[in-house]
Amino acid sequence: MVNYKELRKRFQKYNFSLATVYLFLYGLFLLIASEVMVLLEPKNYADFFDGLWWSIVTATTVGYGDMVPHTESGKFVAVVVIIGGVIAVAAFTALMTSRLIEKKIFSKKGYEMLDSLQDHLVICGFKSPRLEVLQSFKKRYGENVVIVYHELPPELKNLLEEHNLKFVQGEYNDEAVLKEAKIERADKVMILNSHDAYADAKVLETVIVIRSLNHGVYIIAEINDPKYENYLIKSKCNEIIMSEEYNRFLLSKSITEPGMSKVVRNLLRTQNFKIITKHDYQGKSYKEAFESSLEKGEILLGVIENYIDEAELKKLVLKKLRFGGESAKYKEMLNKLKKNELEMEVHINPDDAFIVPEFSAIITMERKNGE
Repeated sequence: MVNYKELRKRFQKYNFSLATVYLFLYGLFLLIASEVMVLLEPKNYADFFDGLWWSIVTATTVGYGDMVPHTESGKFVAVVVIIGGVIAVAAFTALMTSRLIEKKIFSKKGYEMLDSLQDHLVICGFKSPRLEVLQSFKKRYGENVVIVYHELPPELKNLLEEHNLKFVQGEYNDEAVLKEAKIERADKVMILNSHDAYADAKVLETVIVIRSLNHGVYIIAEINDPKYENYLIKSKCNEIIMSEEYNRFLLSKSITEPGMSKVVRNLLRTQNFKIITKHDYQGKSYKEAFESSLEKGEILLGVIENYIDEAELKKLVLKKLRFGGESAKYKEMLNKLKKNELEMEVHINPDDAFIVPEFSAIITMERKNGE
């Protein structure tokens, strides 16, 4: 027995509407009907082309009258062609109207919204994000989020409409597509791996293209193969996520230290982790900073060294030059930052004597009441 619900789901999965399927099947029927008319009435329809001409004229209800069936069987075929043609015309009209409206919503209106974007987030390859992930993005960028994907499946279309997000259709390593997403004015870009044979190479290519279009944008890239990490660093990718490395870590730890996967999962799910850039621990030892953070109801987990962007460092250099301060050290840092040679260094639970340096951020976890 045919499961029509399951069949419909499959059509939607491949972005086929019932109207498209009907038009395809009706087109095949017209070809068959054309040949059938040649067999039924060879005197009126000399060859297949005559039959096809009659089928098209009849299906579209034009009815020139230059060829008409004379036998009962021929007239029966004509009735089926006419009824099917009326439905086909209606289906074609509905399909075209739907596509034109969709194009208007997601292109013209979308382009107008994209034109006004500034300091937005571009997500490359985000087909169907989890709601909590999307909400964290929206908390920072509101509706200034642009999703770049090569197709518009129903689940993504619903997501765009529900959250009023922007959308650009196309391959995210295509320069024209990235320009359409206003990449030159973006604040951050996240490139998600498609996990196919050439996915990492595609991510690397995308980073190179983005960096050529926007020198200052913060780029986060996901890869599978660690050998691409060095290439991404040289291409000035700011942050690299190696999903396979995390998976291997969890698998190995689950064997050697049972329960580790649950620990990591719960740590990732908590909302208490924070990276704080403005703090008063600069020049203090880690022990002093740790004890001070406990008094504030926080646990100091580590320190991130060189946590500064190019714009902030430029402002500092100009300030030092303006007021006659020592600027040589900051100029050197700025040059390194421009060449992507100034890397963030993460120190998790360093020695007590570790001194919290200038341009650092601290990693803290807020303690809940009663804990």
